[in-house]
Amino acid sequence: MAPTTFGEYLDRIGGTSMLRIVHMVLNGIAAAAGVFLIVMGVTNLFDMFKIFGGASLPISSIVLGSLVVLITTVGIVGSIKRSQQMFGTYSGLLTLLVLVQLVVLLVLWLRPHDVEARFSDVWEGLYKNDQDTIRSIEKDLKCCGFQSPVDMAVPDNCATKKHYGFSVGCVGPLEYQWRQRRCSALWAGFTMVGAQIVALLMGAELGRRYRLAREGYQRVPGREGSPLLRTNA
Repeated sequence: MAPTTFGEYLDRIGGTSMLRIVHMVLNGIAAAAGVFLIVMGVTNLFDMFKIFGGASLPISSIVLGSLVVLITTVGIVGSIKRSQQMFGTYSGLLTLLVLVQLVVLLVLWLRPHDVEARFSDVWEGLYKNDQDTIRSIEKDLKCCGFQSPVDMAVPDNCATKKHYGFSVGCVGPLEYQWRQRRCSALWAGFTMVGAQIVALLMGAELGRRYRLAREGYQRVPGREGSPLLRTNA
């Protein structure tokens, strides 16, 4: 029986239906990673530890995550609608996004692992101007002072003071927090980029099949000049 719609005609091409499903799943994975980046960025943006790493990483995480969710949504809708035009838009935007993400991930990867000097400068500034923040950090991380309980501690006797009593400096826990967040961002980023690259290749193949299928569909008897062709062109 001859296909009655372009969608039916397209799905008769070997493997196209499964390719569409896999493409949507990959975009779903990338979208989930994008949501994770948004949540992580928002959380870190309002975190007291932002003062040590700066706001650039949380803001970049939110922006990238939002773009990923938007573009992958276009890809999913394009798969559902079998729209060659949407696939073209999706492929162009995703290519640019992948390049931007690779640059951001490379910068994050190459950032120095040893951040003790930067943390020391920030801690010294807090010690002079905002000791309440140091108190909050010490209580949260269960530490006292920077390098040790006698190094810019608030209060000075926090190692023995009631409700404190922490005997380790805060530099170790702070570096651990930084490494954990850096690794989380890298894992989410590389997972997202990997899924996007595969989805991009699949999208290109789907676009090629859509184009060939449309040319074949035009030759189906009684389909010449069909409004469906003009609508989905």
